[in-house]
Amino acid sequence: AVVKATSHDEFSIDKESALFIYRHVRGNPSSLKPLVSAISSRVKRTRSWAVALKGLMLMHGFFLRKTTAAESIGRLLFDLSAFGEGNSRMSSRSGGSQLFVRAYFAFLDRRSILFHDGSRHEYDEESSVMIQLVIIRKMQIIVDSLIRIKPVGGNMKIPLIKEAMENVINEILEVYGWICRRIAEVLPNVNSKTGKTQADMALKLVAKSMSQGEELHKYFEFCRDLGVSNAQEIPKFVRIPEADVIHLDELVRTEERDNQREATETDSCEDLPERGNDAEEEEEEEEE
Repeated sequence: AVVKATSHDEFSIDKESALFIYRHVRGNPSSLKPLVSAISSRVKRTRSWAVALKGLMLMHGFFLRKTTAAESIGRLLFDLSAFGEGNSRMSSRSGGSQLFVRAYFAFLDRRSILFHDGSRHEYDEESSVMIQLVIIRKMQIIVDSLIRIKPVGGNMKIPLIKEAMENVINEILEVYGWICRRIAEVLPNVNSKTGKTQADMALKLVAKSMSQGEELHKYFEFCRDLGVSNAQEIPKFVRIPEADVIHLDELVRTEERDNQREATETDSCEDLPERGNDAEEEEEEEEE
Protein backbone atom coordinates (compact mmCIF):
# COMPACT_ATOMS: atom_id res chain seq x y z
CA ALA A 1 0.00 0.00 0.00
CA VAL A 2 2.87 2.40 0.80
CA VAL A 3 4.55 1.67 -2.54
CA LYS A 4 1.30 2.23 -4.45
CA ALA A 5 0.48 5.42 -2.54
CA THR A 6 3.95 6.82 -3.30
CA SER A 7 4.30 5.81 -6.94
CA HIS A 8 6.46 7.66 -9.50
CA ASP A 9 3.41 8.76 -11.49
CA GLU A 10 3.41 12.58 -11.56
CA PHE A 11 -0.13 12.86 -12.88
CA SER A 12 -2.22 10.54 -10.73
CA ILE A 13 -2.67 9.66 -7.08
CA ASP A 14 -3.65 6.29 -5.67
CA LYS A 15 -6.10 7.56 -3.07
CA GLU A 16 -7.45 4.10 -2.33
CA SER A 17 -4.07 2.89 -1.09
CA ALA A 18 -3.68 5.98 1.10
CA LEU A 19 -7.17 5.53 2.56
CA PHE A 20 -6.40 1.86 3.21
CA ILE A 21 -3.33 2.89 5.22
CA TYR A 22 -5.30 5.46 7.28
CA ARG A 23 -8.07 2.96 8.02
CA HIS A 24 -5.49 0.37 9.02
CA VAL A 25 -3.78 2.76 11.47
CA ARG A 26 -7.10 3.88 12.93
CA GLY A 27 -7.95 0.25 13.69
CA ASN A 28 -4.40 -0.68 14.72
CA PRO A 29 -2.59 2.36 16.22
CA SER A 30 0.53 0.30 16.92
CA SER A 31 1.01 -0.13 13.17
CA LEU A 32 1.83 3.57 12.72
CA LYS A 33 5.47 3.23 13.75
CA PRO A 34 6.41 0.53 11.18
CA LEU A 35 4.39 2.39 8.52
CA VAL A 36 6.26 5.62 9.23
CA SER A 37 9.51 3.68 8.93
CA ALA A 38 8.40 2.21 5.60
CA ILE A 39 7.40 5.64 4.23
CA SER A 40 10.65 7.19 5.48
CA SER A 41 12.76 4.45 3.95
CA ARG A 42 11.11 4.94 0.57
CA VAL A 43 11.47 8.74 0.65
CA LYS A 44 15.12 8.59 1.73
CA ARG A 45 16.14 6.55 -1.32
CA THR A 46 14.23 8.40 -4.03
CA ARG A 47 15.28 11.12 -6.44
CA SER A 48 11.74 11.43 -7.77
CA TRP A 49 9.97 14.59 -6.63
CA ALA A 50 6.63 12.79 -7.09
CA VAL A 51 7.61 9.97 -4.70
CA ALA A 52 9.00 12.45 -2.17
CA LEU A 53 5.90 14.66 -2.30
CA LYS A 54 3.51 11.72 -2.03
CA GLY A 55 5.47 10.47 0.97
CA LEU A 56 5.10 13.87 2.65
CA MET A 57 1.40 14.00 1.84
CA LEU A 58 0.92 10.51 3.24
CA MET A 59 2.64 11.54 6.48
CA HIS A 60 0.68 14.79 6.64
CA GLY A 61 -2.55 12.83 6.28
CA PHE A 62 -2.01 11.22 9.68
CA PHE A 63 -2.18 14.68 11.27
CA LEU A 64 -5.04 15.96 9.15
CA ARG A 65 -7.11 12.92 10.10
CA LYS A 66 -6.42 13.53 13.80
CA THR A 67 -4.64 10.20 14.20
CA THR A 68 -3.83 10.25 17.93
CA ALA A 69 -0.70 8.15 17.54
CA ALA A 70 0.71 10.67 15.02
CA GLU A 71 1.63 12.99 17.89
CA SER A 72 4.34 10.51 18.84
CA ILE A 73 6.19 10.87 15.51
CA GLY A 74 8.27 13.94 16.37
CA ARG A 75 11.09 14.94 14.02
CA LEU A 76 10.71 13.20 10.68
CA LEU A 77 13.04 10.26 10.04
CA PHE A 78 14.17 11.71 6.70
CA ASP A 79 15.60 15.04 5.58
CA LEU A 80 14.40 16.69 2.36
CA SER A 81 15.70 20.18 3.17
CA ALA A 82 18.21 19.92 0.31
CA PHE A 83 16.14 17.69 -1.97
CA GLY A 84 17.26 17.92 -5.60
CA GLU A 85 20.22 20.19 -4.98
CA GLY A 86 23.22 19.41 -7.13
CA ASN A 87 21.10 17.87 -9.89
CA SER A 88 22.21 19.76 -13.01
CA ARG A 89 19.96 17.73 -15.34
CA MET A 90 16.62 18.78 -13.90
CA SER A 91 13.95 20.39 -16.07
CA SER A 92 12.08 23.60 -15.21
CA ARG A 93 9.17 21.54 -13.88
CA SER A 94 11.31 19.28 -11.75
CA GLY A 95 13.23 22.31 -10.47
CA GLY A 96 10.02 24.00 -9.32
CA SER A 97 8.72 20.72 -7.93
CA GLN A 98 11.87 20.15 -5.90
CA LEU A 99 11.54 23.60 -4.34
CA PHE A 100 7.93 22.73 -3.56
CA VAL A 101 9.03 19.48 -1.88
CA ARG A 102 11.58 21.33 0.28
CA ALA A 103 9.00 23.88 1.44
CA TYR A 104 6.45 21.15 2.24
CA PHE A 105 9.08 19.22 4.18
CA ALA A 106 10.15 22.31 6.17
CA PHE A 107 6.55 22.85 7.27
CA LEU A 108 5.77 19.22 8.08
CA ASP A 109 8.96 18.64 10.05
CA ARG A 110 8.34 21.78 12.13
CA ARG A 111 4.72 20.83 12.69
CA SER A 112 5.55 17.28 13.69
CA ILE A 113 8.14 18.48 16.23
CA LEU A 114 5.77 21.07 17.73
CA PHE A 115 2.90 18.64 18.20
CA HIS A 116 5.26 15.97 19.52
CA ASP A 117 6.34 18.44 22.22
CA GLY A 118 2.68 18.70 23.14
CA SER A 119 2.83 22.49 23.09
CA ARG A 120 -0.60 22.94 21.63
CA HIS A 121 -2.19 20.65 24.18
CA GLU A 122 -0.59 22.53 27.07
CA TYR A 123 -2.89 25.41 26.17
CA ASP A 124 -5.95 25.56 28.39
CA GLU A 125 -7.85 28.09 30.47
CA GLU A 126 -5.74 27.26 33.52
CA SER A 127 -2.45 28.04 31.76
CA SER A 128 -0.73 31.29 32.61
CA VAL A 129 -1.19 34.15 30.16
CA MET A 130 2.48 33.96 29.13
CA ILE A 131 2.28 30.23 28.35
CA GLN A 132 -0.79 30.86 26.19
CA LEU A 133 0.96 33.68 24.34
CA VAL A 134 4.09 31.57 23.72
CA ILE A 135 2.01 28.72 22.27
CA ILE A 136 0.13 31.11 19.99
CA ARG A 137 3.47 32.47 18.73
CA LYS A 138 4.66 28.94 17.91
CA MET A 139 1.50 28.33 15.91
CA GLN A 140 2.04 31.57 14.00
CA ILE A 141 5.44 30.24 12.94
CA ILE A 142 3.65 27.18 11.53
CA VAL A 143 1.43 29.49 9.44
CA ASP A 144 4.54 31.24 8.09
CA SER A 145 5.95 27.90 6.94
CA LEU A 146 2.62 27.00 5.30
CA ILE A 147 2.52 30.22 3.28
CA ARG A 148 5.95 29.39 1.87
CA ILE A 149 4.52 26.26 0.20
CA LYS A 150 3.76 27.69 -3.20
CA PRO A 151 4.10 26.11 -6.66
CA VAL A 152 6.06 28.31 -9.07
CA GLY A 153 5.59 28.09 -12.83
CA GLY A 154 2.67 27.49 -15.18
CA ASN A 155 3.61 23.83 -15.65
CA MET A 156 2.81 23.09 -11.98
CA LYS A 157 -0.95 22.98 -12.52
CA ILE A 158 -1.17 19.21 -12.25
CA PRO A 159 -3.41 17.01 -10.05
CA LEU A 160 -0.64 15.99 -7.65
CA ILE A 161 0.33 19.58 -6.84
CA LYS A 162 -3.32 20.61 -6.46
CA GLU A 163 -3.93 17.71 -4.09
CA ALA A 164 -0.94 18.78 -1.99
CA MET A 165 -2.24 22.35 -1.93
CA GLU A 166 -5.61 21.12 -0.67
CA ASN A 167 -3.77 19.62 2.30
CA VAL A 168 -2.03 22.94 2.88
CA ILE A 169 -5.32 24.88 2.76
CA ASN A 170 -6.94 22.44 5.22
CA GLU A 171 -4.02 22.97 7.60
CA ILE A 172 -4.21 26.76 7.28
CA LEU A 173 -7.94 26.76 7.97
CA GLU A 174 -7.40 24.80 11.17
CA VAL A 175 -4.23 26.46 12.49
CA TYR A 176 -4.96 30.10 11.65
CA GLY A 177 -8.56 29.73 12.80
CA TRP A 178 -7.25 28.33 16.09
CA ILE A 179 -4.86 31.27 16.45
CA CYS A 180 -7.59 33.88 15.91
CA ARG A 181 -9.90 32.24 18.46
CA ARG A 182 -7.18 31.91 21.08
CA ILE A 183 -5.99 35.50 20.69
CA ALA A 184 -9.57 36.73 21.13
CA GLU A 185 -9.83 34.60 24.29
CA VAL A 186 -6.53 35.60 25.89
CA LEU A 187 -6.58 39.37 25.26
CA PRO A 188 -9.17 40.14 27.97
CA ASN A 189 -6.84 38.42 30.47
CA VAL A 190 -3.95 40.76 29.66
CA ASN A 191 -4.14 43.69 32.10
CA SER A 192 -2.05 45.88 34.36
CA LYS A 193 -1.56 42.98 36.77
CA THR A 194 0.05 40.75 34.12
CA GLY A 195 2.62 43.44 33.32
CA LYS A 196 4.11 45.24 30.32
CA THR A 197 6.07 42.24 29.04
CA GLN A 198 2.93 40.21 28.40
CA ALA A 199 1.02 43.20 27.06
CA ASP A 200 3.86 43.99 24.65
CA MET A 201 4.03 40.36 23.49
CA ALA A 202 0.25 40.21 23.05
CA LEU A 203 0.35 43.39 20.96
CA LYS A 204 3.04 41.88 18.71
CA LEU A 205 0.96 38.70 18.30
CA VAL A 206 -2.05 40.77 17.28
CA ALA A 207 0.03 42.71 14.72
CA LYS A 208 1.46 39.43 13.39
CA SER A 209 -1.99 37.87 13.15
CA MET A 210 -3.30 40.84 11.19
CA SER A 211 -0.36 40.78 8.75
CA GLN A 212 -0.76 37.02 8.32
CA GLY A 213 -4.45 37.57 7.59
CA GLU A 214 -3.51 39.89 4.72
CA GLU A 215 -0.93 37.40 3.41
CA LEU A 216 -3.45 34.56 3.62
CA HIS A 217 -6.00 36.57 1.65
CA LYS A 218 -3.49 36.84 -1.21
CA TYR A 219 -2.52 33.19 -0.76
CA PHE A 220 -6.13 32.04 -1.09
CA GLU A 221 -6.52 34.14 -4.23
CA PHE A 222 -3.41 32.49 -5.68
CA CYS A 223 -4.73 29.01 -4.82
CA ARG A 224 -8.14 29.84 -6.27
CA ASP A 225 -6.50 30.82 -9.58
CA LEU A 226 -4.47 27.62 -9.43
CA GLY A 227 -7.72 25.64 -9.20
CA VAL A 228 -7.37 24.33 -5.65
CA SER A 229 -10.88 23.08 -4.85
CA ASN A 230 -11.09 24.12 -1.18
CA ALA A 231 -9.72 27.63 -1.80
CA GLN A 232 -12.55 28.87 -3.98
CA GLU A 233 -13.98 30.94 -1.11
CA ILE A 234 -11.83 33.09 1.12
CA PRO A 235 -12.83 32.30 4.73
CA LYS A 236 -13.84 34.90 7.29
CA PHE A 237 -11.81 34.17 10.37
CA VAL A 238 -12.65 35.40 13.87
CA ARG A 239 -11.78 39.11 14.04
CA ILE A 240 -9.87 40.47 17.00
CA PRO A 241 -12.00 43.13 18.77
CA GLU A 242 -10.58 46.60 18.08
CA ALA A 243 -11.33 47.63 21.68
CA ASP A 244 -8.97 44.91 22.95
CA VAL A 245 -6.18 46.13 20.67
CA ILE A 246 -6.64 49.74 21.85
CA HIS A 247 -6.63 48.53 25.46
CA LEU A 248 -3.33 46.68 24.91
CA ASP A 249 -1.72 49.68 23.28
CA GLU A 250 -2.79 51.94 26.14
CA LEU A 251 -1.52 49.40 28.65
CA VAL A 252 1.94 49.32 27.05
CA ARG A 253 2.13 53.11 26.73
CA THR A 254 0.98 53.66 30.33
CA GLU A 255 3.59 51.25 31.61
CA GLU A 256 6.30 53.01 29.59
CA ARG A 257 5.25 56.42 30.92
CA ASP A 258 5.27 55.11 34.50
CA ASN A 259 8.74 53.65 34.04
CA GLN A 260 10.04 56.91 32.59
CA ARG A 261 8.51 58.88 35.49
CA GLU A 262 10.08 56.55 38.06
CA ALA A 263 13.46 56.83 36.34
CA THR A 264 13.23 60.65 36.32
CA GLU A 265 12.29 60.75 40.01
CA THR A 266 15.16 58.42 40.88
CA ASP A 267 17.65 60.61 38.99
CA SER A 268 16.30 63.73 40.76
CA CYS A 269 16.73 62.12 44.16
CA GLU A 270 20.30 61.15 43.39
CA ASP A 271 21.12 64.77 42.43
CA LEU A 272 19.87 66.22 45.79
CA PRO A 273 22.66 67.14 48.33
CA GLU A 274 22.88 65.13 51.51
CA ARG A 275 21.46 67.77 53.90
CA GLY A 276 22.05 65.75 57.07
CA ASN A 277 25.80 65.56 56.59
CA ASP A 278 26.07 69.27 55.76
CA ALA A 279 24.19 70.22 58.96
CA GLU A 280 26.45 68.05 61.10
CA GLU A 281 29.57 69.66 59.58
CA GLU A 282 28.19 73.17 60.31
CA GLU A 283 27.50 72.27 63.96
CA GLU A 284 31.03 70.93 64.38
CA GLU A 285 32.50 74.15 62.99
CA GLU A 286 30.39 76.30 65.38
CA GLU A 287 31.53 74.26 68.40
CA GLU A 288 35.14 74.74 67.41
